[in-house]
Amino acid sequence: MLQRSIFKLHRVRVLWWLLPALLSACQPQPQNQPRSPDLGMAAIGWPGHDYPAAAAAGSDVFLLDPQTTRIDVVVRRDGPLARFGHDHVVTVQEPEGFLQLDRQGPASRADLRFRLDQLAVDSAVARGRYALDTSPSEADIAGTRKNLMEHVLDTDRWPWMTLGMTAFERQQDHYSAIVTLAINGSEYSGRQPFRLRREANRATVEGFFVIRQTELGIEPFSALGGGLRVADPLEIHFFIEADRR
Repeated sequence: MLQRSIFKLHRVRVLWWLLPALLSACQPQPQNQPRSPDLGMAAIGWPGHDYPAAAAAGSDVFLLDPQTTRIDVVVRRDGPLARFGHDHVVTVQEPEGFLQLDRQGPASRADLRFRLDQLAVDSAVARGRYALDTSPSEADIAGTRKNLMEHVLDTDRWPWMTLGMTAFERQQDHYSAIVTLAINGSEYSGRQPFRLRREANRATVEGFFVIRQTELGIEPFSALGGGLRVADPLEIHFFIEADRR
C-alpha cells in the first residue's frame, strides 16, 4: 500500500512540475506577464506576421511539415527510491508554423503553434526513442494525461500554445534567437541556441538542451525526506522541418 501511494503521489506531482517547465522549456530566465484572456485565443490573429506578403516580396518563406517535425521533453526520476517512479516523455502533435530566412539575418523569424489538448504522453515510440527503462500501464498513462490536461494546463480554457522566434544571430555554424512562448495566459522569453540547415526548398531547425526547473523558479518535488524526487533537469529535444513556399 505504501508503494502504491508513492506511485500515485509521484505521478501527479511530476506532471504538476513538468508541464510549466515543458511549455517554458526554451526560456532559461522566464518573464511572467499579466494574465490576459486574449492569450487563451492564440488562434485569433496568429501568426501576427504576413508571411505570404514576405514571400511575394522575395523572402525565403518555409511552411512547417507536421509529419516530420518532432518536439519532445523528457523528465527523469531521482533519489534513492527512484525505482518506484517513472521517467516521462511528452510529445507535441500536429504543430503548425512558418519560417522566414534572411541571409543577412535581421528579417529572419519563425512562428509555431500547437494544441495543448493534443499532447501525447508516454507513447511507446517516444519512450523507446529515449530508452526509458520502465513500463507504465495504460491506466498510469491515462491518469497522468488527465491530470496534465485538467489540473496543469486547463486546456478547456487555454487550448493553444504559441512560440515565436526573432532576433536571429549566427556565429559560424551556431545560431540563436529570442524565443517567446505564450501559454496559459502568460508569456516567457529568452535567447536559445539551435542548429539550422538550409537547402534549396527545405530548412531544418534542430537542437537539444537541458534546463533546470530551479532556473524557472520551481522547487522540484520531493518526498520521504528526499528519498523520492523529481530530477531538476529537463531534457528538451526538437527537430523541425519546413518546406519552401
